Amino acid sequence: MKTPEQRKQASIAILQEHGVPYIDWLPVIEDASEARVRSAEEIARRAIACLITIQAAFDRYNGEYTPSVADKYQHILARYQLNDALTAEENAIYNGAGGEAEITKMTWKYEAYWTLLWALGIIPELDYPAHTIDCEAACQAVFDHQDFASFMTTVRLRPIEDILDQADLIYRYHWATRDAYLNGREAPAGLDDDVIVERHAALNWLIGVDDDWDNPDTST
Repeated sequence: MKTPEQRKQASIAILQEHGVPYIDWLPVIEDASEARVRSAEEIARRAIACLITIQAAFDRYNGEYTPSVADKYQHILARYQLNDALTAEENAIYNGAGGEAEITKMTWKYEAYWTLLWALGIIPELDYPAHTIDCEAACQAVFDHQDFASFMTTVRLRPIEDILDQADLIYRYHWATRDAYLNGREAPAGLDDDVIVERHAALNWLIGVDDDWDNPDTST
C-alpha cells in the first residue's frame, strides 16, 4: 500500500508526463485507513439512479418530457428497484422542478456516473480528462441489463487503493485547471475542467470525503 505522500509523488509524476502544472505544497489526501469503503451495491445504486435521471434531464432539455415519458421513467426506476435511491435534485428533475441551469447541471453528471462505472470495474480505465465520455457506451453499461441483479453480475469493485490513487490525481488536475481559471488562462495541457469537476466530485463521494452527491465539495 502507498502512503499518502507516495501517492502524491506518483500523481506528480503523471502530471509531469503530461506537462500539467502543479505545486509541491498541495496537501496529501486521505489514506486507506481514513477512507470510507462503500459497498459495490451502494455504488451501483447511485450509478444507475444517476444515469436514469440524466436521461430524464435530456428529455426535459429537448422539451420531450411528457406525462407518458415521466411515467416511463418511474417504471424504469422501479425495474431497477431505485425509487428510494434518488437525491433531492434528481427528484426535482422527475417532478418538473428547476430550470435550464438545473437541467444542464444534471446532464454533466454523465462524467461522475462514468467514474462510478470505473470504480465498479465495468470500464477499464479513467483516461486523461481531456474529453467527454462515450454516452452510448455509458448507457449500454446499464440498459443492456433488465434489472439490478443482472447488472451486478458485471461488477468487480476496485480496491480502495486504486480509488485513492485516482482521487489524489484528480485533486491535482483540478488544482491546475482552477489555478488557470483564476489567473485568466486556458486550462493547461488540453484538460477539460468540466470533466475534471465531475470526476473529482464522484471520487470524493467514493472515498467518503463528501456524502452530498448533489452539491459536492471539490475544494483544491
